[in-house]
Amino acid sequence: MSLFVLALSIIGVTILYALIGVTVVRRRMAGRVREGHNDVLVPIFLTAGTIYAVLLAFLVIGVWENYSATNDNVADEAATLSTLYRQTNGIPVGPRAELRSMLREYTEAVATDEWPLQAASGTPSPRARRAIGKLYGAYLTLDPKVAASPIGLEFLGTLRTVAVDRNRRSTAASEQLPGVLWAVLIVGGAVVVGMTFLLYMEEIWPHVVFSALMAGLIGTLLFITLLLNRPFAGPLAIPSEKFEHALNVYDSVDQGN
Repeated sequence: MSLFVLALSIIGVTILYALIGVTVVRRRMAGRVREGHNDVLVPIFLTAGTIYAVLLAFLVIGVWENYSATNDNVADEAATLSTLYRQTNGIPVGPRAELRSMLREYTEAVATDEWPLQAASGTPSPRARRAIGKLYGAYLTLDPKVAASPIGLEFLGTLRTVAVDRNRRSTAASEQLPGVLWAVLIVGGAVVVGMTFLLYMEEIWPHVVFSALMAGLIGTLLFITLLLNRPFAGPLAIPSEKFEHALNVYDSVDQGN
């Protein structure tokens, strides 16, 4: 589903709910409104609206921070892989070629195999998991003098950083807002917008506009929350371009750059 269609579906439904609700409720309330109606309703509406606004703002900020942190983590993992590939220059020729081949295998597995799995189900790729396991295994088979050398220890430390970044990425791919929170957001939004139906104005058009604007704002924030809820899925999914760039860096290193 395109970004425009998804936005139109969510925001449009909330606005339509407000338009229909105001029209229907005003007809049923005709002739039944007494003096002091708004004096009683407005404080209740303001209290409910404030509580909902705080909850919605907290969740929107939370999912945005998670999305941003995940994007940064992806960039760090890809950049660290490029650094790891360059560090193999200090490894003897034989094991160097093996390590570089495994680094390519892991990077390609992440970019081509793991990314679609993250988008579809939030699960890691067995192929990528095996590839990084082989890297650890290859390090353990290095000559003890090479493994204990400064460049060997630095290689191991960088490999650990890649593994940590990978674990964080895998965790972020599987995390999303619980269904109960979505239920609270949707029901709460419907209640707050519904309370505007009960307010009374002499003219119908400012009442309709007021309710529709509030509904549209709530719908927009729900739309943003939905987009950012899963960092690797949807129209704003984090792309695998940084890992593809890492593969280009590998080619450059192989050419002596």
